[in-house]
Amino acid sequence: MQRITRRDLGKTAAIAGALAVGAPARAGQVSKRPFGKTGLEVGVLGIGTSPLGREGVTQKDVNNVIAAAADYGVNYLDTAPIYAQSERRLGPALQGRRDNFVLVTKVEATSKQDATWQVKESLQKTRAEYFDLVHVHNVGRTDRFPSLDVLLGEEGALAGLEDLKKQGLVRHVGMTCHLRPKRALPILRSGRVEAVMAAVNCIDRHIYNFEETVFQEAAERGIGIVAMKILGGTQGDGAILSADPHYGRAVRYALGIPGLSVAIMGMKSVAELEKAVETVQAYKPLEGRELSEALDDGKKRAAALGEHRGPVV
Repeated sequence: MQRITRRDLGKTAAIAGALAVGAPARAGQVSKRPFGKTGLEVGVLGIGTSPLGREGVTQKDVNNVIAAAADYGVNYLDTAPIYAQSERRLGPALQGRRDNFVLVTKVEATSKQDATWQVKESLQKTRAEYFDLVHVHNVGRTDRFPSLDVLLGEEGALAGLEDLKKQGLVRHVGMTCHLRPKRALPILRSGRVEAVMAAVNCIDRHIYNFEETVFQEAAERGIGIVAMKILGGTQGDGAILSADPHYGRAVRYALGIPGLSVAIMGMKSVAELEKAVETVQAYKPLEGRELSEALDDGKKRAAALGEHRGPVV
């Protein structure tokens, strides 16, 4: 597979930039991008709802964030059963607004039966009639998915999601990956997933490098691409905060990834959402010296952190 160079990334950033700042649905909203071949359009900014499920966050907080997201055209909501109370809190917040959002959850089961049960339980929690997308969660984990043959088999989780798709309970099937990027490639090449989400930022570019492996393959196949961990959050230290001077640079890096549909950010307040929206609306491609400096800074941090999400291979 041909490698993407810094020059390539700079060129494609300009193309992505044109998409990112294209005419929004209405004034004040974030712009939209096609979500692969799904037929969906997603705002370039999405919400990672894990923080909305944590202690100290109220149902009113969640309601306010979701209402503001609808106003800004931020329509991609990423949740999961393991995100504490996230799914349950999204249920009331989405009442009367469900059609405004692309609602996404995940399964962590290997078998068809268990994956089916997990999705149906998540539907009950969120009070939703269907999910727009369900990911097989973190396929790089060999403890969770010890055999890709089983995962891809007739009694595997993917088959379970495909059956739910036939029933109208799931609209699209995807996967996420935090580590071991090459483990995602056989699943992409199976033709059975329509979206992929991975951890990408200027630090992880030098460790896991999903940009030049998984995302490049996905872009070539017309698969929807979702960026997570874009602020550099790790297992052991905090992500870049909104007051950090590198916050905007981190967002610009993610939005310039070739083929990207949406970059998600975890947030638990309207103030955090508004900061993210403001940053996305001011997007300019990260290229030239700025891109080089960002990657050089990321390389230094990567050397200090090492394989902080788990093994690369």
